[in-house]
Amino acid sequence: MGEEERSIQNLSLPKKAIDFFESEWGIERLHPPQFEAMAPLFDQHNILLAIPTASGKSLVAYIAILNQLLNHNPGSRAVYIVPLKALASEKFEELKEIGQHLGLKIGLGIGDATSEAKNIDDSDILICTSEKLDSLMRSRSELMSNVSVVVADEFHLLHDASRGPTLEINLTRLRILRPNAQLIALSATVGNCKILAKWLDATLVQSDWRPVDLEYATLHDRHLEPRKIQSSSLDSSQNVLSPPRHLEGPLSHPAWIVVQDTIEQGGQVLVFVGTRRSAQSEAKKLSERVKKRFAKEQPERLLELEQVAESLEGRSQTSMGELLATCIRGGVAFHHAGLTHRQRQSIESAFKQGLLLALCATPTLAAGVNLPARRVLVRDIKRWDDGMSRPLPVMEVHQMLGRAGRPRYDPVGEAWVLCKGTDGWQVADEVSERYFFGPIEDISSKLSAEPAMRMHLLSCVATGGLLHRDSIGSFFDATFLGTTMPTNQLQERLDSMLDWLVEERFLRRLGIDETYEVRRQDKVIDQDETWDDDVPVWVNVAQESGGVTL
Repeated sequence: MGEEERSIQNLSLPKKAIDFFESEWGIERLHPPQFEAMAPLFDQHNILLAIPTASGKSLVAYIAILNQLLNHNPGSRAVYIVPLKALASEKFEELKEIGQHLGLKIGLGIGDATSEAKNIDDSDILICTSEKLDSLMRSRSELMSNVSVVVADEFHLLHDASRGPTLEINLTRLRILRPNAQLIALSATVGNCKILAKWLDATLVQSDWRPVDLEYATLHDRHLEPRKIQSSSLDSSQNVLSPPRHLEGPLSHPAWIVVQDTIEQGGQVLVFVGTRRSAQSEAKKLSERVKKRFAKEQPERLLELEQVAESLEGRSQTSMGELLATCIRGGVAFHHAGLTHRQRQSIESAFKQGLLLALCATPTLAAGVNLPARRVLVRDIKRWDDGMSRPLPVMEVHQMLGRAGRPRYDPVGEAWVLCKGTDGWQVADEVSERYFFGPIEDISSKLSAEPAMRMHLLSCVATGGLLHRDSIGSFFDATFLGTTMPTNQLQERLDSMLDWLVEERFLRRLGIDETYEVRRQDKVIDQDETWDDDVPVWVNVAQESGGVTL
C-alpha cells in the first residue's frame, strides 16, 4: 500500500471537498485503516470501522457523508449520532467548518434550547445525541424521510447500560424506516466485531494500527515499567521499549509524581479518575502544588492562567465554578459532565493551547472528545458498581489510554496505569496482563434489562406506531438483542412485559384485529410468489387512464 495510492487526491469527491481537506485541515493522505474503508464506502456498503482511538475514524464518516450528499443523493440528509453533548458540540464545530466551504447546513440536536428546532428542520447534516434522535423519530418521523447516510459514533457504547438500549432501538428503527440508507458505525476495537457487523449487514474494517507510537507502562511505588508498544509503523518488529525508571516525589500523592515528571519533560497529562468528586479534589490538590512550582520557575505562566480563570463563565455564581477558577489559576482543571458547555469549551481550549498542564477527568472525556496529551495516567481502575468495587472493562481503559499521543501533536504517547496495593510488583503484573495483553470484552445488548425493555416497549406502542403483537415481535427481532437471544425466549420476555404494562394500566388490549391478519397473510403470499412473465405494457397505460385496477 504505497503513500501515493493513499493520497486524498484519489478520492471520488468533488474537487472543492478535496481542496478543503488539503488546505484547511492539512490532510494529504489517508491512514492505512482509513484507506481500507474507502472501497466499501464508495460502493455504498454499510461499514463497521473498529480501530483504535485517534486513528481517524471521524474522517471516514465525513467522507461518507459528503459522498452521499454531494455525489449520490444531493438534497438528502445525513444523521450523525453521538453519545455525549460535549462530543456533539465538537462534531458540530468540525462539520460547520466543512458546511461553510461546501454549502451544507448543519443542525445540532441535544435538547438544550428551543431555538435548535429551526436548525434541525433546515439541516443537511443533523448531529444529535441518541436521546434526542429517539424523541425526534417518535414525534417527527418525517424528518427521517430523506436520510441517505447514518453515522453512529462511539458505537461500542451499545454495551453501556444507560445509553446502549436507546442507540440500539434508534439504529433498528432507522434501518426499518430507511433500509437503503448507508450506515457507518465507528467503534473502538471490541471482541465480537464480526457478530456486530453481521447484525448491521456491514463490511468490517478492523485494525490495531495507530498514527502515533503508544507506550504502555505500569506505575507502582514510584517505579515506572514500560510493558508494550503499539506502533504507528506497519512493521512492528522495530519496537524497542524505554528502560524502566524511578520517579521522584511523595509516595502519598502518586498523581503529583506524574505531573511533576510531566513538567520536567515539557508535556501535558490527562489524569483519569473514577468520579466527579475525585476529579475535583485531585485537581485542587495538584493545582496547589503546581502553583507553588510555577511561582518559583515560571511566574509569567501564572499571569496567563489568571486571564483564563477570569474569563471563565459562572466562576463566581456556583461553588463548582469558583473551585474550577481556583484550580485553573494553578495550571490544572477538572473536566466532567457536571460543567456547563461554555466551561468545558474554555478548559478544552486552554488545554489545547498548552496553557493548562493537567486535566483531571472522568471516563466520559475518553468518549471521543479530541484533547491532546502526550501522557495519560489512569489513576482509578476500579469503580463502585451495583453495590461493590469492580475492575473497569478492558475496553474502557483502552479508550482512556488511547487519548495519549494524539496525531499532529506528539511524536509518542505515554499510557500509564497506576497500580495500588501492598504488593506493587504483583498488582502491576496483573494489571499489565489484563489491560495491556488481555482480550477485549464482547459487546452484549443491554436492551434485555427490565427497565430498558419496558420503557422502549411502551414508547414503541405509544408513539412508535407498533399497535399489534406481531409487529412488536418483528421489530424486536430486528434488534441486536433479537439476533443474540433465542426467539422463543425474546417473545416470552416481550409477553411478560406487555402483561405487566396492561396490568398497570399503561396499555389496553383491544382484541384481535382481523383486518391486520388478512393484510399480513396477503403480504406473506406476495413475498412467496414470484412471476416469470412481465406485466404487459397495456396494463400500465390502462391504469394511468383511471378506472382500471390490476
